[in-house]
This record gives sequence, structure tokens and C-alpha cells, in this order.
Amino acid sequence: MGAKRFDFDDKMIRRLLPNVLLTAAATVVSILILEGAIRILMPEWRNFSSARFLTSVEVPGYGITSIGTPGFDGWFSQNNGDFRTRIRINAFGLRNDEPVAAADGRIWVLGDSFSFGWGVAREESYTQVLADQLGFPTYNVATPGSSVCGWQALYARMPKGIRPAAVVVGLTIENRVALLDCAATAMAPQPEESTVLSLLAVKAFLTRHAALYNVVSVSLKRIEIINTILVRVGLIEDPSRIILHGHDPAKADAMIAATAIEIDRLRTLVPKGIPFVVVLFPARFELRDQSGHFRYLRLGITEALAWRRISTLDLFSAIQGAGLEATHFSHDGHWNARGHRIAGEAIARWFSINAADLSPAHSIKN
Repeated sequence: MGAKRFDFDDKMIRRLLPNVLLTAAATVVSILILEGAIRILMPEWRNFSSARFLTSVEVPGYGITSIGTPGFDGWFSQNNGDFRTRIRINAFGLRNDEPVAAADGRIWVLGDSFSFGWGVAREESYTQVLADQLGFPTYNVATPGSSVCGWQALYARMPKGIRPAAVVVGLTIENRVALLDCAATAMAPQPEESTVLSLLAVKAFLTRHAALYNVVSVSLKRIEIINTILVRVGLIEDPSRIILHGHDPAKADAMIAATAIEIDRLRTLVPKGIPFVVVLFPARFELRDQSGHFRYLRLGITEALAWRRISTLDLFSAIQGAGLEATHFSHDGHWNARGHRIAGEAIARWFSINAADLSPAHSIKN
């Protein structure tokens, strides 16, 4: 006996359609009511979007680079509860309380989100720890999402007539040793915005604009078993694995060579005689998994920069000695306050040995 067949004739459709439309309308109204209630009762929902304090700018000759949103002053929270920290961006788009003119005669810290101080208070960042330990003022010239090419742009963007006393470049081994050609990138036309909606784009839009989405996602991500399920079904990606997408061990030598060339080009922007050091931030995969690939990158870039007579400071032993869990946030891949303190103290020791003239007595303007 065959399965019973259901034929939807016009009469049935006309009977069902009002109920379907009513249900859809009720759902939309309920979502809008919830959205409005959350916006009123939980105004902090906006804190989960980094797009609020990040923007971009074109630097002539260097292309587009990310900077902070000038004048921003607000809170930023990690949606799984790792941190909630205040972000203040000055009028020049950098994470400093002082105007950009104050950078003159200070130690400039260049780098990506680690150097920016992602997840920690300004006074906890290694930029400030270095200043406190050394007794010499620093200035943060770092921005999240930037590469070595971006650091060239950030340095070149600094106002003419001011110069650093020294330059510290924070090189994150996980994602800043890469195949780079900064000159070609700067000359390349900017791609047109895609009209195709990707899952990542949808999530970014909802994070920035939908209070209900933020509350639901935060609630789910803070339940470990649900978070694990979401990773396994592919709705979210394991943050500790995202970075592996851009790595091909067969291209390691090319990545090292290209990165060293571009760091050398960055150094040429710095006046001769000014101390310049590249600080190597070890990859979690080497700290946790003893990854041979990331060890190869770390040692390889050290050798490539030494050949170019560029000083380096490798933080692997210092971070490993304290432990991965003690120095990094539980879910987010960045350093916590202890990680920053270890880094700042190590950099201060390097300066005390290699640039002893950087002392409070030599800080003329600050």
C-alpha cells in the first residue's frame, strides 16, 4: 500500500496562508519587542563589537591601514567573558591619552593587536609596563589587524617634525610572518565591496547592530558544552585554529624572507642611530603543541633579521616559563595582563643593556 499523498489545492493554501502570515508577523513583532527591551535594559550590548573603535585610513604611498576611531572612548568586551576593558583613542587614531605631538622623543611601540593591548587596560599593556620599568615614556603606534605593511604606513603617517627615541616592533609569529610585498599591495587597486553575504559578514553585521543577537550569542558561548557543539557543527570556529588557515610549511622560507625584507624597509624609515628592536611574540601552537613549523618561523626570522643587522628579542622562554594559561586569556588568543607584564619587563631589560642612555634624565620633553 503506497504512502498517502497530500495535494495542496488552492482552497487549502488560502486557508493556511492567513495563519502563516499571522505567525510570521507575530514572530517579527516579538523579535522587535525583545530587541527594543534589550537595548533599553542592557545598553552594554554594543561593547562586543570592535568595529566601534576601529576604522581605516589611506596613507599616501603606503595604501590603506587600520587605525583607531578618533575620539572614541568606551568599553570593549569579549563575548565569552574573557575581558571587559576601556578603550580610549586620541584624535590621531592611536590608543594614547596624550595627543600625537607628545610622541616626540618617546619610545614608539609598533605592532598589531598584541601591541595595541587587546583585552587589557592601557596601564596594563606592555607599552606602559615598559615605560614604568624603564622610567622612560612610551607612545603606542599599534593597531589591531595590521601587518608589517601597516606598520610602515603607521610610522610614515606620524607627523613630520617629531621623531622617536627608540622603536619597538612587536612581531606576532602566528600571523605576521607572511608572504608580503608592501609596495605592490599599496599600488594595487582596492577591491570593490562584495555583495555576497558570507556567514562571517552576517555575524559581523549582527554583532554591530543587533542587541538580541549579542545577548543570545554571549549566553550560548559562556556555556562550554554549547560552545563546543557550535564549533563542531561549524557555526563558529575554534579561535585557536583559525590562524592555521594561512600557513603552508612548504612556504615557510619564503614567508621568513619576505617578512625580513619588509621589516628592513620599516627600519629605513627610522632615523639612523635610533635603537630599533623587533620583539618576537611566540605562537600558542609552539607553546602548547611544540609545533615544529612555528618554531622554524621563530628561529628563521631571528636569523634573517640578524643577517640584516636588526636586533631581536625572543620572548619564547619568558612566556613558556610562566605558562600558556597563565599568560593568555582562556578563549581569546591574546595576552592577559600577566603576559603583558612579562613582555614589558623583558623589553625593559633589553633596553637597560643595549640602550642604557634611555633614562629619565634623557627624556627632555616628557
